[in-house]
Amino acid sequence: FHKDFAGHSARTDYVVLDENTCRIFIASEYVGEKGWAQDMAYMVETRDGGKTIDFVSWIAETDTVRSVMPSTVMLTTDHMITALRRRYNAPKNVNHSLRDNWIDVYESRDNGQSWHFLSKVAETDMHKRNGNPPSLVRLRDGRICVTYGYRAVPYGIRARISEDNGKSWGREIHLRDDAK
Repeated sequence: FHKDFAGHSARTDYVVLDENTCRIFIASEYVGEKGWAQDMAYMVETRDGGKTIDFVSWIAETDTVRSVMPSTVMLTTDHMITALRRRYNAPKNVNHSLRDNWIDVYESRDNGQSWHFLSKVAETDMHKRNGNPPSLVRLRDGRICVTYGYRAVPYGIRARISEDNGKSWGREIHLRDDAK
């Protein structure tokens, strides 16, 4: 799909629109202008039942922050949001011992042709591990729910609810705090 891809990484997300059309959200290791590799999320699409797949757009426009494991919800026929697992990885030549891990939500109002940052959902650990991927769903009443693992004490599963299509998020709900 792109000359600078070094391979696919992490979980793939799909939105099937009809028997021929599918939007695919994936991440690949990308070698950017700075010369070091970073996982970056993007969208591709097939309109002929998978015979051809075309690159559509990058979701997060930076090669300094890892973006993987998209989870996408269609809000209308041309409006969608996707949650991304994010991590700041310092280049190997930079002395940076902490990792920042969090979940961001991006929005597209033009069928994925362009994306912009919508909101930060949550931190997913205390800078020691690898964060955790989001799972984004639209509830029957129209609200958006995101669930994710929290990889610091107390380890567990958490959720947040948005009543405004991902622009803001309610209090963190601890679904369980007894994981080890």
